[in-house]
Amino acid sequence: MKSSESVRDSIGRHALAPTTLRDGAPTRVSRRLFLGGGAAVAIGLPFFESLVPRAARAQAVTAPKRVIFYYVPCGFDGNTRGDFWPMTTGTNFEITTMLKPLEALKSEFTFLTGLENALAKPDGPGDHASGTGAFITCAHPFKSESVIMNGISADQIAAQAVGKATRLPSMQLGIDGGSSAGGCDSGYGCAYARNISWADAMSPLPKLTSNSQIFDQIFMGFDPTSSVADRDKRRAYQKSVLDSAVADAMALSAKLGKTDAEKLDQYLSGVRELERQADVATPTAACTKPAIKPVAMNADFDMQVKTMSDLMVLAMQCDATRIISFMLGNAGSNRTYNNLGISRGHHDISHHGMMAPNLMMLQQIGTYELQLFAYLLTKMKSVTEGTSNMLYNSSVFFSSEISDGDRHNHDDMPVILAGHGGGAFTPGKHLLFPQATHTKVGNLLTSVIGTLGVNAKVGDADGPLAGL
Repeated sequence: MKSSESVRDSIGRHALAPTTLRDGAPTRVSRRLFLGGGAAVAIGLPFFESLVPRAARAQAVTAPKRVIFYYVPCGFDGNTRGDFWPMTTGTNFEITTMLKPLEALKSEFTFLTGLENALAKPDGPGDHASGTGAFITCAHPFKSESVIMNGISADQIAAQAVGKATRLPSMQLGIDGGSSAGGCDSGYGCAYARNISWADAMSPLPKLTSNSQIFDQIFMGFDPTSSVADRDKRRAYQKSVLDSAVADAMALSAKLGKTDAEKLDQYLSGVRELERQADVATPTAACTKPAIKPVAMNADFDMQVKTMSDLMVLAMQCDATRIISFMLGNAGSNRTYNNLGISRGHHDISHHGMMAPNLMMLQQIGTYELQLFAYLLTKMKSVTEGTSNMLYNSSVFFSSEISDGDRHNHDDMPVILAGHGGGAFTPGKHLLFPQATHTKVGNLLTSVIGTLGVNAKVGDADGPLAGL
């Protein structure tokens, strides 16, 4: 990453007057400052306390709330407790083998045992597609490869209510692509298997899988008819997306206090590094038939996921969006994890039959997935916002389409809720809900979107979840 000094050295070639500054002073106080408003790009900036009148700072430093819905495929091994699910409850719960990557973040997440997503259960075979379709809709996907009927997802309930507060009401991201047309799982359409965000019962929202496209969406807006040409032109002239706004940055830096000036330098350095990564990262190939045969893992899978995590944090840091859904793979993903020394496909191994070699490989895969999740949470926690941080002001829902890969069950779901929701939640504990109570995932999701001020139930929820 370039140093702050190198970013400062590159500033000063292009001048576009900042719309928020006049005669050396802010014309109005706004959390959303922009650089370069007159060209093809407007760079959203973090909050700068030194631009706010002292009397207003106590209110101005209140950071926005965000939510992320993080999907991992194929469930977890649920037959042997102590590998993933903790055996003890409360604040003194033990960190299990798979949870080791989250050990340093123990006070930042709650593990929830016993939640069910009953409407995810399919009509006959098809648990992966049905479970993925119902992941955050908590509705019952209609079994068909042509007639699609599901429910609105939690992220889109939130986006329709509060999404206008940001330029992008929500973002849908993922690692594996693929069309929503056709069949993917025992009579269920690919729309269910490859999307977790639904604008309404018949409208799945496809995800972006290219880091370059995501970067362009954050900073330029996404125009499918021109973004490729614009991006190629910019790269041909070796121009950064920041070049049109660097003069603004210098002018703004002179008006900031020392701490905020350093924050601006660090932010712009991070943007430049992410742009470089986005230009060189190669998206993984689409998985056209998730449960049929292994799909070779892209050599850059680890970098792809981590770069996408960086982009998620950047999108929220510059307030481009406050609502994100992310899929680590499509339903029933049969990805091979050669980086772990595992040449068999994930879906194949998930039908473990209680065989020790399978269970060992599932433990490795589950631990690795949580390493990637921990990377995102750690990145979020590193972003300071007033007296707290981005993770404190966020709610991150982590789960899968099924519970145990061998049983394909939709009760006792593998659920982690990270973040404090801006003070709505008190993490650092394991909550156990007896399965006889049939406590719903939808109740948890209702609580999650409630942190954004959204008063609505998700799917079959009967209210928010108590005890969080």
